[in-house]
Amino acid sequence: MTTWSEYKRKRPLRGEAKRSYEAAQTKMGIGYLILQARAAAELSQTELARRIGTSQPMIARWESGAQLPSVSSLLRIAEATGFDLAVSLRKPGSTREFQVVGTASPSRTSRQPKHARRVSAAKRKVG
Repeated sequence: MTTWSEYKRKRPLRGEAKRSYEAAQTKMGIGYLILQARAAAELSQTELARRIGTSQPMIARWESGAQLPSVSSLLRIAEATGFDLAVSLRKPGSTREFQVVGTASPSRTSRQPKHARRVSAAKRKVG
């Protein structure tokens, strides 16, 4: 019986299939990082969604790799889970790297959902 590793060595992906596979790995990697941060913070998907102002289904899509979050969403996730966001760019096979670290802002730790901000703004106008 041939193992998956042996099969991949004998028949490496090429062209479009290779690019698609690598793109899927990236999405899954980011989703897994979100899941790990959420679990480390002991948050449910619903609680994380509430903290960052999105929906539970959106958290599920990010964690499954079905959709990639924006950088601003990643910053909010990091903030809500108590992590810093680090982004780096590096050429394959190179030791040269460009890195940026985004830290959580203490003033935004309890972000309201968008609909709650609209209600608060409406109340300020009326009152």
